[in-house]
Amino acid sequence: MSVPVDSSSPRKKGRTSSPVRSSPSPHSDGRTAVERLTDDLLVEILSRVPVKSLCRFKCVSNHCLALIDHPEHRKKLPQTPAGFFYGSAITSDWLLKSPVHFTDFPGRRSPPFDTSCTFLPDHRRVELLDCCNGLLLCRWYDVSAQGDEFHYIVCNPATEKWVVLPDSGKAASEVATTRLGFDSAVSMHFYVFELVNEQEFFWDPDIVGVAVYSSETGGWVYKEKKWNSQIRLIDHRFASVFLNGYLHFEADCRGSSPCLAVVDTEGETWMNFGFPDGLFDGFIQRSQGRLHYANFQGDEDGSTTLVVYVLENYQSKEWILKHSVEIPYIFEAPLLEWVDFRLDRDFDWIAIHPECNMIFFTTCWHATFTCYNMDSGQVKLISGLEVHKPPYMPYVPLYVELQSLHI
Repeated sequence: MSVPVDSSSPRKKGRTSSPVRSSPSPHSDGRTAVERLTDDLLVEILSRVPVKSLCRFKCVSNHCLALIDHPEHRKKLPQTPAGFFYGSAITSDWLLKSPVHFTDFPGRRSPPFDTSCTFLPDHRRVELLDCCNGLLLCRWYDVSAQGDEFHYIVCNPATEKWVVLPDSGKAASEVATTRLGFDSAVSMHFYVFELVNEQEFFWDPDIVGVAVYSSETGGWVYKEKKWNSQIRLIDHRFASVFLNGYLHFEADCRGSSPCLAVVDTEGETWMNFGFPDGLFDGFIQRSQGRLHYANFQGDEDGSTTLVVYVLENYQSKEWILKHSVEIPYIFEAPLLEWVDFRLDRDFDWIAIHPECNMIFFTTCWHATFTCYNMDSGQVKLISGLEVHKPPYMPYVPLYVELQSLHI
């Protein structure tokens, strides 16, 4: 450790100071330590850093940018969200019918990929059901299929690889609610959750069990529900989150307020617990490795506040308030207008950024794609959208070749 020298201190007699000369370094060629690393070693190092750090490294030099954007290197490096899928018509279920649209997130230069999934085998139509960490879950209607017969397909648009799933034998109806679970940081295998409803009740049925497909076993496992309450979906267009090996979704616990329902990939762990302050009809997302819940909360003085909570842990079922801001601060920003605005009619959630404290949403009266930064408090109008309807499905490219996907 270097120690600062006080120039006012008297020097000892008989001694003179002279500059310290270091011996020349064998690597003193004018290059920085990073520049002396081989590309392979640098990519290996970058594969272990968070996404935010990787984005900063892109700005170091043109060589670093080219290194990260190289098609072969993308297979090893973590990716930022490229954008989101959305549709042009309202559906009764959480799905996107053709034509499916796609919009880039700001500052994201994603390579072109087939958002219409034309690389899938011949079909009458394809409906997008869910999107999770680079994989898509679709209903695939074969050209030779009779009536409304379909199969589930899981595919990767970045590599154009896919696999047709066998029938679960439980809920072959179009009204079945099906979700995808995948996290490449934990496993290279994916899971499909089919929420099975009471067959005798078409309207407002309870969930009686869950069928789970595992790409590791290649088969389905069905388990009857073990929640400590009767659970039904509030809306078939709900958002779900796959995190820590659990599927999370907002549900209605009959006899009580809306709740968060949770089930694991083996159908062995079942949990349900309330949202903070009795809120309902909110929005759940995975961000920075934790479950986030965003909603609007009415105050006693008649004002409305945007609140964002984080689930502390599953044992205590405690929600911690992360952020709050009064609504007029967001919607009366210079970029937006407050003209006969109603949250239940003119506002839709798009995403909470998986790595940053940013919320993306759309306002229907402007058909605008907007971002709110919780750290800076800035509201940014990003772009206008074509005719757009929910659901909105954020997409993060996955360039890894999965053994479970094949043509």
